[in-house]
Amino acid sequence: MYKRQVRPPAPAAVWGALLALSLFCGPSAWGAPGGFLGAYFEGGEGEGARVARVLADSPADRAGLKAGDRVLRWGPWPTPGPAALADRLRRAGPGEAVALSVRRGEETLRLEVTLGAWGDFTRAPPRPAPGDAIYLAGVPIPVGASVLSWKDPGGFDGYLGRCAFRPERILPLRPAAGCDTKRRYAARRRLAPALAEVVAALGWTPELAALQIDQVVVHYDVAWTSRNCFRVLHDLRGLSCHFLLDVDGTLYQTLDGVERARHAGAANDRSLGIEIAHPGPLELTEGLAERYRHDARGVRLELPARLRGDPLRPGFVVRPARPEPVVGEVQGRRLSMYDFTDAQYETLIRLLGALARHLPRLRLDAPRDEEGRVRGSVLSPAELAAFRGVLGHYHVSVRKQDPGPAFDWERVLSGARRLAGRDR
Repeated sequence: MYKRQVRPPAPAAVWGALLALSLFCGPSAWGAPGGFLGAYFEGGEGEGARVARVLADSPADRAGLKAGDRVLRWGPWPTPGPAALADRLRRAGPGEAVALSVRRGEETLRLEVTLGAWGDFTRAPPRPAPGDAIYLAGVPIPVGASVLSWKDPGGFDGYLGRCAFRPERILPLRPAAGCDTKRRYAARRRLAPALAEVVAALGWTPELAALQIDQVVVHYDVAWTSRNCFRVLHDLRGLSCHFLLDVDGTLYQTLDGVERARHAGAANDRSLGIEIAHPGPLELTEGLAERYRHDARGVRLELPARLRGDPLRPGFVVRPARPEPVVGEVQGRRLSMYDFTDAQYETLIRLLGALARHLPRLRLDAPRDEEGRVRGSVLSPAELAAFRGVLGHYHVSVRKQDPGPAFDWERVLSGARRLAGRDR
């Protein structure tokens, strides 16, 4: 189980490595310990440090800094690019007031910013209500939905070194390739060298996780319910996923977000995984269409008898958000599928909105084709490496179809953007 490690402060060389990492990763992050600004920067040297994104309610946001601004001077010192600005930020301390010279369009503005303490933005979230938080590096992050973590009674523990439903057995019964192991997860690999150095010195923190995690992969589980999904992943296949989203909108977190779950192959080192409870497309399960029954209120899904005792909200009826099957192409194959439930969409939107507020490199968008539509096919290795945002499992692997043609990408992404206060 993930526990935050308490270690001596990192030497200056390590913090310098972290700062170099933030510049290496694209838009540069919020800086080194002490001076916390809360903005990402990009651009070459000589044109000013261009603001790529400002974190909501951060010192930069409160000072009036906006995406697209160019920071020309930090006090009396010129900042021709992100490296120069990051150097000034590294030398500053929390509580220090700095005058920024900022170019916005044709205007040159003077903005006063008072720096915060490094890490305050993610280490001190509002105290969540019970059952309302997910965990990143041991820190609770409020979601605004019903959450059961691996620590909670009734939750699913991905840290178990044995089968959950057959506790006398250690190894999974029908393991996926390479997953015949006691532990169903691993440490994240393929970290940039500077980040690996800092994590080795300090352990994971939410700030360091924000430099590594920039993808979310959405799955359907073909298990109907989250309890059955955990049984299949943990006990049968030796796999794992950070989040399981049940048909009634209950969110289960099985591992801390800093862990490397086994859910999406090439994306595992940079991503969080979400398994949404659903039986999948009609063509892939014999007799599935007959499970969708029409009544006076529309369409309902009748769960198999063996799953009717799985924990759902009392009286909850599984009804697709749209009454008719949605038809579409995934990996060039035409599939039809009933939608997910409104409760699942509402929780997923809240989860992505919360993640985006704490993972600034995670874009709230999906891979799109030349006409602006969400792609229905796998990405090339180069496209996957370059992408930051929300993926379907089929974007990662050509063998996969999830989350399928019924997944309402625009509903989810637009809703999450509203909650996160972003345009992407």
